[in-house]
Amino acid sequence: MVAQKDIDLNTPLDAQRPSTLIKSPLTPELAKAAVTLHGDRYKQSQANLSRSIIWHPYFVALYSLIFPSVLAYYLWDYISISDNLVELYIIASRNKKDFIFHVLMAAPTITGIFGIFGFMAYILADEVGTITDRYVAQKYCDFTFGFDVKEFAQDPKTPLLKNGKNSELVIYRDQPIAIATLKPDWEQSTPENFIVNITGIHVRKVFNQVGFDQLLIEWAVLRSRELYQEYLIRNSSKVKNGTVFVVTDAYSFDKHQEKTLLDCGFKLLSSSFELNPFNPSLKSYQKVLHKLLDIRRDTFGLLLTTERDDVELLKESDLLEKEQLRKRH
Repeated sequence: MVAQKDIDLNTPLDAQRPSTLIKSPLTPELAKAAVTLHGDRYKQSQANLSRSIIWHPYFVALYSLIFPSVLAYYLWDYISISDNLVELYIIASRNKKDFIFHVLMAAPTITGIFGIFGFMAYILADEVGTITDRYVAQKYCDFTFGFDVKEFAQDPKTPLLKNGKNSELVIYRDQPIAIATLKPDWEQSTPENFIVNITGIHVRKVFNQVGFDQLLIEWAVLRSRELYQEYLIRNSSKVKNGTVFVVTDAYSFDKHQEKTLLDCGFKLLSSSFELNPFNPSLKSYQKVLHKLLDIRRDTFGLLLTTERDDVELLKESDLLEKEQLRKRH
């Protein structure tokens, strides 16, 4: 195997490295980093889903009912002898230690109830989290890239090297921090309608607000158009008014990514309550819960025509400059 570039998402970037920002297609030495970044997308999605469930309006409504009820139960000795809140305050002030003791007695129960809700969120979110654990073992990564990644990483002159152009990595301080990968749908594509699936876009969490995801989406649009032109040449087709249909998935609880797709001109096409795109295994009770909590995997699409100059969409993008290396101070 080709020596791989080390990547550790749990440690900050080396501040001693030059602050250079470059782009690169997928190469054998970047294979491990690319797989790690794509796998991390689902780990971050798991955290986003857990947070979304815990603070879902239904759950918040339950908190507002259950927690005061528990507190009232433990303070009933005070509440029962008080005619109003002022009297309750006076009685509590005269018996501060005992009042605080009763409040503290309620704390374990409240914590336990909150823990139950947290456990429910963990169980539901684990459906997404397990994708990361199985990403390599069950070859989900091969589906993302469209070829055998392990074979790709073995040989610096592999015949699969040309497929690396369908992935774009952003590297900062000599560390890959963002990636986008697309895969043409050769089976359903025709000279009149070329279909491309963006199988993964991910930005390291600390750089989420920088805007790399939008730049990578713009790259994917341009690359899709290039692939279409190659497809027409390979098939000796002279279609003049063909279309390029770019599709991708995003989770409903990842508001940032969905907003970015909409800002880039994508439209919502369909939704599914099945969160695992690699191995659908949605159980009936999961479907009910997903529907209740509005947990979805949304499919977005963008339709391009060959008459439209897609480069105009990208002319402001730093990643499309001829110079691949620039300094950031």
